Amino acid sequence: MIGEKEFQALVGFTGTKEVLSLYLDTDLAHRTKDAVKLLFRQHIRNLQQKPVSTDVKAIERYLDFEYDWQSRGLAVFASGEELWKAIPLPIPVRTQAYLTERPYVRVLADIRDRFARYGVALLDKESVRLFSVEWGRIQPETEAFGEELKRHKQGGWAAARYQRHEDNLALRNLRQAVEITQAFCQRADCTRLMLAGSSEVLSRVKELLPKQMRGQVFAEFVADVDASASQILEQSLDIAAQVELEEERRLVSEVVTAAAKGGPGVIGLADALYVLQQGRVHQLLVAEGFDASGYVCTNCDYISLERGNKCPFCGQDQMVEIPDAVNRAIHKAIETGADVNIVRQNEELSKSGKIAAVLRY
Repeated sequence: MIGEKEFQALVGFTGTKEVLSLYLDTDLAHRTKDAVKLLFRQHIRNLQQKPVSTDVKAIERYLDFEYDWQSRGLAVFASGEELWKAIPLPIPVRTQAYLTERPYVRVLADIRDRFARYGVALLDKESVRLFSVEWGRIQPETEAFGEELKRHKQGGWAAARYQRHEDNLALRNLRQAVEITQAFCQRADCTRLMLAGSSEVLSRVKELLPKQMRGQVFAEFVADVDASASQILEQSLDIAAQVELEEERRLVSEVVTAAAKGGPGVIGLADALYVLQQGRVHQLLVAEGFDASGYVCTNCDYISLERGNKCPFCGQDQMVEIPDAVNRAIHKAIETGADVNIVRQNEELSKSGKIAAVLRY
């Protein structure tokens, strides 16, 4: 895993040499270790420019002696003595290599977005189980149990009175469960929460949640309180992926509409690059697999699709060609505090230039 500070440092890295960025499919269910290493060497040979041999040898040593081969994917960024970063990934990735002036972070940014951290609260009338999910892994955090509740089988007035007592006890337990969940979210800085349990319990719990916590809940699903951690992980990941797709569709639709009406949105690479330079982008939406060559000003870092005689921002004649203007745009978005969302299977975005930006103003 990679933390926010480490990720920002990687995005902002500028060295004296080009960076070798490597993504490897290391899922041994697909191929052997030797086959993975062979694929790595093939991609290195296929690069138009040849990377520094010491970087290639460092990666080979890492694969031979340090990597544990437990993760399904791997990202490596190397640039002599100035940069070395190996990051195990939670999913297989297409094996690919890049030699660029800045780390190629598009794939990594996509995975961080897709596998962003969230909490799961699994509740019933007697207990709550709390989990943290990050990068496709689940970590049990807390288990708390209230008084044991048993159905009273005796009929008549006594049974009705006992039932009221049972209902009150269940309500008290749920309130305690909500308090425990709230404390967990505050302690773990968990801003995204998924609820799980029976339909009845989920309905009651949502009524008991404080207003702030309601805004943190992004999904829910029905699950047995005795479900294993692996079952909870599988269900929650599937639901999180579906929620993300729906959110992407909503965002794309809103930004396309805003752009058409002259509102806080732009579509197309040229306009997106311009507002990125102005620092106005709140969220950048990029179609998966979209790339385009371009130019960058070495004086002010403005990215353009056309070289021109002078940079339109600073007026200097220092525009140089770059092979992937989209990756550079992603760098600029992250550096200026914008969120980056790599969008999959979205025809509306593809028809709108494959890139769009939600604006701050």
